[in-house]
Amino acid sequence: GLVRPDLFIPYAEHSGQIVAMTRALMTHTAQSLAPYAGLMEDGFHVGINITADHCRDLRLLDDCRTFLQHFPPGRVVLTLELTERKLVVPSDTTEQLFARLQALGVMIAIDDFGTGYSSLGYLRQFKVDYLKIDQSFVAMIGVDALSLHILDSIIELSGKLGLGIVAEGVETIAQRDYLARHRVDFQQGYLFARPMPLAEFVAALGT
Repeated sequence: GLVRPDLFIPYAEHSGQIVAMTRALMTHTAQSLAPYAGLMEDGFHVGINITADHCRDLRLLDDCRTFLQHFPPGRVVLTLELTERKLVVPSDTTEQLFARLQALGVMIAIDDFGTGYSSLGYLRQFKVDYLKIDQSFVAMIGVDALSLHILDSIIELSGKLGLGIVAEGVETIAQRDYLARHRVDFQQGYLFARPMPLAEFVAALGT
């Protein structure tokens, strides 16, 4: 049967298979979407999660370059969403990797910002483009004042640092409107769409 990502991804990381799985995912995604590139507007965002394991050598750069070569120049913006299940240790390799990725036009986002133990450290150590607000804070809009203060602080911080911001887990109109009033750049969640098979996604692109 189906195995949820929150169950198999930690196992893939622990067993050392996460890099190979991500490479296969990127290949499959690029090959599946490339025939429908004409339905996309320029700057269409595709997000791929990465972990500390991906940041230990430069092969990720080749994987991203290969992914983008499936599409007309400028059609797709690839965003790598850095998770915090493992700590990324700054090194000459990571510095070179991040610099070359951004020279390629690949964006870097910190996923689930505000929940990991190293979020603020990553902001100091790495040049990133986006913060992704964890859905646990979004869910507290109109419910919990303390979480709302944290959410507002993250939004304010992103503005001061000149970073884009993405809110995850938007499920209600009230959440959507609150985030829009606070000028959050992007929102994602079940309010807009649920996970869907490729055929349904392609049909949605054409509408």
